[in-house]
Amino acid sequence: MDTPDTIISIIRHGETDWNSSGRLQGCEDTELNNLGRAQANKLADFLKEESWDLIISSPLKRALETARIISSNLDITVVLTMEGLRERDYGKASGLLPEERRSLYPDGIFPDQEEFEHLRTRAFDTLTSIAEQYEGKRIIVVSHGAFINSILYTISNGEFGSFKTRLKNGCINRLEYSQSQWSVIYYNKTP
Repeated sequence: MDTPDTIISIIRHGETDWNSSGRLQGCEDTELNNLGRAQANKLADFLKEESWDLIISSPLKRALETARIISSNLDITVVLTMEGLRERDYGKASGLLPEERRSLYPDGIFPDQEEFEHLRTRAFDTLTSIAEQYEGKRIIVVSHGAFINSILYTISNGEFGSFKTRLKNGCINRLEYSQSQWSVIYYNKTP
């Protein structure tokens, strides 16, 4: 008997005050704002239409709170966390507004930033590890914009994702993993 495909809905956390102001968050541990909590509740309502086996989240507060809101609405009692799902580290640019980043780093290179290829490898390896560990399951993963975009970029061979797609807070990106191959069912969808 064939194992069913592994389905992963990878979600960008709900909005934070830093998101609304354009401040670069990276690994800074910010919390959801009221709109972000409302987005998480809308995600839960949308996701209720299907059955899910588990939820795995980045340990950062904004992702974990999004995951917990979703889990409480779906009657999934445990939210697992994985360090590998953390957002990209933006180094010295973390916490800066767009105009501050442009002024301090006009070349767009941020000191101590996680290199894009490292992010891509970390993100893809983490997600593949989840798909293989929970083969045939339906999984909700809650993570971050740059992390998710790097996965979309990798799976689509650069057609969309990093450098091309601005992911909305609270968006769903549906992926399928079958016979060691990834495919994107849809991306950047909001309920």
